[in-house]
Amino acid sequence: MPGLFVRAELWKSLGPVEQLKYVVRALAQWHPDWVFAGVAAACMHGLWIEYGVVRRILHGPAITVVCTPKGTHCNSVHIERKHRAHVRSVVVDGVRVTPLAQTVAECTAAMSFVDGTTMACCALRKGVRAELIMICAVENGLMNDGLRKVLQYANANAENGGEAKAFAVFIECGFVPPAQQVEFVDPQTGRRYRVDYLWRTADDRLIVVELDGLVKYTDPAMVQGRTLGGIIDDERERTEGLQRAGVHAVIRIRMEDLVDRRELARKLAEAGVPMMRQAA
Repeated sequence: MPGLFVRAELWKSLGPVEQLKYVVRALAQWHPDWVFAGVAAACMHGLWIEYGVVRRILHGPAITVVCTPKGTHCNSVHIERKHRAHVRSVVVDGVRVTPLAQTVAECTAAMSFVDGTTMACCALRKGVRAELIMICAVENGLMNDGLRKVLQYANANAENGGEAKAFAVFIECGFVPPAQQVEFVDPQTGRRYRVDYLWRTADDRLIVVELDGLVKYTDPAMVQGRTLGGIIDDERERTEGLQRAGVHAVIRIRMEDLVDRRELARKLAEAGVPMMRQAA
């Protein structure tokens, strides 16, 4: 971004989202009247968004700003201006951005189903109503089939972006949307377990999928002083407790498994996860 500078050490220490937020905050200091939209606004709002999407904005397409049709507002290599008759904004971290529901509508209307659902799930978890996202989309001429599909399935149950993404991938692979964050009680120990995803088959079998991440094994807050062996033992005890509570199959997947959709679909289908009559 011409005219903006940052120490290389600091820049390299930041993830893509924080890098884009640095750029946006710097531009806002130069142009406090600008209202940022799109991915830039999504990052400022703290929405779940794939790093790859953010990197494309940092290295390719322009940052989006909304403005009224009045005046001489032209696009440039680095700034894309979208004209709106009425520009609504909120202030986040000292920066004027489009309201949360409008930001979600603008982003998801142009995103893939998985990326859009991930973002919409985050917004719903933050308390935004799906109806408000739809209203914003209609008012701004953004409603399309992709956004309708996202709003059909998005929910507030996912606790993080990884869980929301996996949920969307299951649907895209043609599986029935699972229940999320369902609690089971081990009848032997009384311990309670909340599972990430749960399906009930036509013959009343319960199938659970647990999403494991590397942070589970490396984050001190989650490791809590346990060794790797201790963590694995806890997982085994958890699986046994779920089975005593009536779960028939527990499948563990990692974020990397979401890349190979064919292999993931094979694994879930073999376990008996129910399919939709027509693939989503």
